[in-house]
Amino acid sequence: QDLSEVAELKLVQDRRSALMAMLSHEIRSPLHGMMGLTTALLDTEPGKTIKRQLGMVRGCAARLLDLVTNVMDLAQHEKRKREGYPQDRPVAPVDVVAIADEVVVMMNSAVDKVNKPLVRPSVRLVNEVQGKKLPLFPGDPYKCTQMIYNLVTNACKFTEKGTVRIGADYVEEKNQLIITVQDTGIGISKEGQKRIFQPFQQEQSGDTRSFQGIGLGLAVCSEIAELHEGSIRVESDLGKGSKFVISLFADGSLGWSAPSKEPDALAFAKSTPP
Repeated sequence: QDLSEVAELKLVQDRRSALMAMLSHEIRSPLHGMMGLTTALLDTEPGKTIKRQLGMVRGCAARLLDLVTNVMDLAQHEKRKREGYPQDRPVAPVDVVAIADEVVVMMNSAVDKVNKPLVRPSVRLVNEVQGKKLPLFPGDPYKCTQMIYNLVTNACKFTEKGTVRIGADYVEEKNQLIITVQDTGIGISKEGQKRIFQPFQQEQSGDTRSFQGIGLGLAVCSEIAELHEGSIRVESDLGKGSKFVISLFADGSLGWSAPSKEPDALAFAKSTPP
């Protein structure tokens, strides 16, 4: 028993050390970028364009905000579980059609750590939810937006070419709203699929470690789905892309989404730094 406890303690300490190293890198990198960019802006002569530099500063700030938000959400969830205080399911009406529209807008202005569009010119971001009449479901609109945004961000990060699709359908006989995010990216190994919803875990196949992130996004998605008494699963094969499927309760009692009046833009998504 003592040896088992020592081994468990060592594992916890090793994971804590690895976490601190990853957090230090992920926080320090954008901070150094912001310091360098703002220094360059201060040295810029009046009248010269500063739009690109400001776009890079915003990209660094967005990365920090995503990281801090995910860490805080996960820490709060772990604290509630540890202290035995379950969180009540949120009950505000949530419109997945509006969320999908919002996520597409955010993605079309998102940039990576080197200020390149997160949605590559060779990738088509397709909103298949737009214009659909779907039931509202009880939940937290902010957290549901975060969940879908995390999934789409992850899909775009690992997709070099092809498509990233946001979909949703209502299974009336089961009172289920099914939300999907599907990509034509590098895919996830069977072994990787067993751990990707755990905190600080990332798929290790191929060259995936060259991508930014510390493996929090999917863990947060799992916690949000659980909070809404739903589920999330992944279907994937290496080299053939991935499909994430969220199942949530919806019976139409809260109303239905209003069909979007915006034109259906299925063109190649291009991101222009603000």
